Amino acid sequence: MDRMRNKDRRAGWLTTLLVCAVSGCQTVRTPEEKIASSNIPREFTKISMPEYVVEPPDLVLVEVLEALPGRPISGERLVRPDGKISLGFYGEVYVAGLTIPEVKEKIILHLRKYIADETLGILELDEEGVVKLDSTGKPIVIKDLRDSDRVFVDVTAYNSKNYYVLGDVLVPGKMPITGNETVLDALNYAGGLLPTAAPQNIRLVRPAPPGACCEQLLPVNLAAITSGGDPSTNYQLMPGDRLVVYRDPLIRVTVFLDRLIAPIQTILGTSLQFAFTKRALELAAIPIPRPPSTTAGAPTLPLEPGAR
Repeated sequence: MDRMRNKDRRAGWLTTLLVCAVSGCQTVRTPEEKIASSNIPREFTKISMPEYVVEPPDLVLVEVLEALPGRPISGERLVRPDGKISLGFYGEVYVAGLTIPEVKEKIILHLRKYIADETLGILELDEEGVVKLDSTGKPIVIKDLRDSDRVFVDVTAYNSKNYYVLGDVLVPGKMPITGNETVLDALNYAGGLLPTAAPQNIRLVRPAPPGACCEQLLPVNLAAITSGGDPSTNYQLMPGDRLVVYRDPLIRVTVFLDRLIAPIQTILGTSLQFAFTKRALELAAIPIPRPPSTTAGAPTLPLEPGAR
């Protein structure tokens, strides 16, 4: 009896450990009351994004009024993986990691080798529109090249800033960020939760900024957001955020057990198929007995189909 009890206890402990291993160890949730009283941007307290920084593979619009004849500069330019954009006849400019005004200034400095300062609109003008001259008779260049009204630079496709929706959603993957998305928006764009998802176990993982010790793990109370209209955990998404929808623990246990049993089922199936084939071959090798003849010495004739 004692041995049976010990075996039952061991089986119980093993089952518990199995469930824990499959379910996975989750990070301790931050209390929602603490989150509600914090200054984390959410649905009704959104903040403006920092000044946009150009990175591959953004599309940048570059236009220069009245460039060289036959060599216009107009249209979208793809920021290549090496961080440069091509200006065709005028060469290439490295723009990765720069803001839009900085990109404009760098393009103007690059184009000064090919186009006159007056065409680029970087000379100071008087009230009558005449170029100002210094004491030596040279045209005066404006202090800030970004104030030029003849060179235009803008971003037409924000491709480098994204967030990610992972886990048990209909369409997981990478999605572009516009600065206005919330957790609820992201789940809707991803097609909603799958039946195998655990709505009570959704996390927003925010990567640690440079110099920070660790990332942020923010719990999402989907029931409060959808049913109660509580925006406390409907966070505003930032570039690089990971919204993770975890799978229901019972489903994970079922999948784990299926994977564990699958090799055994394959071995048993192969063994049964081999045994069946072997038995069939053995039966095929047994000779079929002939029926006894009715007349002595008469040859035994084969029975016709349907004969009795």
